[in-house]
Amino acid sequence: MRIAAVIAEYNPFHRGHAWQLQKAREITKADSIVVIMSGNFVQRGVPAIIDKYSRSRMALEEGADLVLELPLYYSLSSIENYTRGAVSLAHMLGAVDHLCFGAEDADIHKLTGLALLTLNEDSGFQEELKKNLKLGLNYPSALSLALKELGADDEAADIMKNPNNALGIYYIRALKSLHSDIEPCAIKRIVSGHHERNKGAYSATAVRQEIALNKESLYELASSVPESSLQILNSRLNKGFPMDENDFSQLLFYKLHSLYTLALQKYTDRETARKKALSGYLDVNEELSSKILSRFREALSFEDLCSKLKSKDLTYTRISRCLLHILLDIKKENMELYLKDEHYYARILGLNKNAHELLHTIKEHSLVPIISKLADYKRTILKDEGKLMIQEDIQAADLYEFTACRKYNCLFHNEYSKELVIY
Repeated sequence: MRIAAVIAEYNPFHRGHAWQLQKAREITKADSIVVIMSGNFVQRGVPAIIDKYSRSRMALEEGADLVLELPLYYSLSSIENYTRGAVSLAHMLGAVDHLCFGAEDADIHKLTGLALLTLNEDSGFQEELKKNLKLGLNYPSALSLALKELGADDEAADIMKNPNNALGIYYIRALKSLHSDIEPCAIKRIVSGHHERNKGAYSATAVRQEIALNKESLYELASSVPESSLQILNSRLNKGFPMDENDFSQLLFYKLHSLYTLALQKYTDRETARKKALSGYLDVNEELSSKILSRFREALSFEDLCSKLKSKDLTYTRISRCLLHILLDIKKENMELYLKDEHYYARILGLNKNAHELLHTIKEHSLVPIISKLADYKRTILKDEGKLMIQEDIQAADLYEFTACRKYNCLFHNEYSKELVIY
């Protein structure tokens, strides 16, 4: 059986995603497609606009055969940890033949060459990249400049200014560093622009912007979103969807106030308390901790706080991610623990009702336990780290669900009560 994997957020699912699944099956001649999808919080540091079960159904109705959840610590992390975690999961399944991803430039040989250039430990790639980010460049531009400084020709390095090309070389980096036999496959994207808001533009950003402007009716999305996905969006409208970062403002501000109060009891000096209070959270250093606690009382919302903290060397996305790390208790020490073994389990969110052979193949070859019923994870042979990781996923999912229910005045159902999506 030939299996292709796709790493995605589907925030939300649009026609470009449907086309990518179709091309992935066509190009690789795959019998089945496995999607490794972020849960209720995504890499750019925001809650998903609609819950992970609805997004899983969208994917299944448009060609996916199995949807697995990418654990929180990877889905809400830097591009390197995000890609490493997702690729590691595909690798640990033991049965995936191809990893397919969208790219503005689908020349896999060119992308592979650039990825290999960054893997040279003596090249100083990480130092060059950090230096460029401190100059205030966005990530793709900083990556492009770092590659030029490592010797890549201008034309090749410039393609990294496109965000999906940049993501693509990190997928390839991860495959190479894991010594995986999975073959990377780049599929040319058909968007008119990553941040453009044009009707028919196959961009999740454009779709989210349209939803924000038309919360009472989603008919404007018909040209960008498959009919099946549009029906799901309409069925969930004002019943837990749409969600955004500002829905978590009160919880975040309460958490910041509580942590600062506790730090003041431990450290008599206010500046020391501000530096230490948040510095144990992933990606939050003492300087950022102090900055957050010095400014959060001036902010009116999550978004407003990000805007107030944004600076030349601190992007909005990084700040937003850090604030969610604090809210969701994502700690540096736990990430260091998880990165030692990469992956501990594969949790199913949804599957095609005809995916019996696919499931059999994966269960036969997988190097990690396959979890289909959440309540069963305690009876599964998991390392302590794996149990901790899934518990943190559950906690984050419940917080998302609780916040959505309070916003839309509906009953709360915890993560254990959720059923697999079967299409």
